[in-house]
Amino acid sequence: MDKNYILIKIYGASGILGFFCEVFTSMQTSYIILLMLIFLDTFAGISNAIKYKRFCSKGLYKFTKKVMAYALTMITVRLLETILNPLITTTMLSHVIIAFLAITESVSILKNLTLLGIPIPANILPLLIKTLNIPELNTMLEDSDKSVKESSDIDDIINYQIPTFEDKYMRTLLEIKYDVWKSVINQIMLIDETTNDNPDILFYKTLSLVELGFGDMSRRWKEAKTPSKYIKNFSLCNKCKVDNCLKKLKTICYSEKTTKEKKEKIIDCIMIALYQTIINARKNI
Repeated sequence: MDKNYILIKIYGASGILGFFCEVFTSMQTSYIILLMLIFLDTFAGISNAIKYKRFCSKGLYKFTKKVMAYALTMITVRLLETILNPLITTTMLSHVIIAFLAITESVSILKNLTLLGIPIPANILPLLIKTLNIPELNTMLEDSDKSVKESSDIDDIINYQIPTFEDKYMRTLLEIKYDVWKSVINQIMLIDETTNDNPDILFYKTLSLVELGFGDMSRRWKEAKTPSKYIKNFSLCNKCKVDNCLKKLKTICYSEKTTKEKKEKIIDCIMIALYQTIINARKNI
């Protein structure tokens, strides 16, 4: 019985492996190139961290997390294309996704190389994208540009500003806060832009994401064993700023702008509050 069970598991695993090999063989070179770009980006990022004395094991954790996220994305897209095969045979979605991820990694590599002191022209990337002239890819890049910029700004704060705080509890508190708000911003970017006629939906969706962010922050602060006095003092110092930000969010949601414009204003409002937070934290050291 045990032998048959083991054989069934082996055959099942072999079948699954064979299926994935069949699905992904046609684009094997693209996957290898993307993986190489990820390695190069990680190497450049580690070199950068060593140069500015910010190296820690979190970089390797981010590498693993990125590989897993990219792998899940590509598997999902290829499975979708496989399911659609009876209706339409295409690998366009996979090619567009891989191209987008490859350009994202290239942007990060060039940015890290610039920080390492290599003189790379600032306009090289926009020129490259225009030269490619792929409509679907250009649309994706335009739509994601705002999100990428804000995520990059928050990553810069986490990687280069927060580590300068000598107090380890303050560093942990700020790292958790900015990581949570990065997630909130990404979720706001995913809000449907077709509901232009109902500002209530946008406001309450945004408010619910913000409240979830605050809840996640509190939970993670407790899990990190951040002293309660740090949390209390930090919350009191930022209460007025948080209240003002929430008022601005409501004003933005009920304005006459399109949902896309409102989302951009909401993210700008949050980013201003985050920059004010890091400045106030330095003043209160």
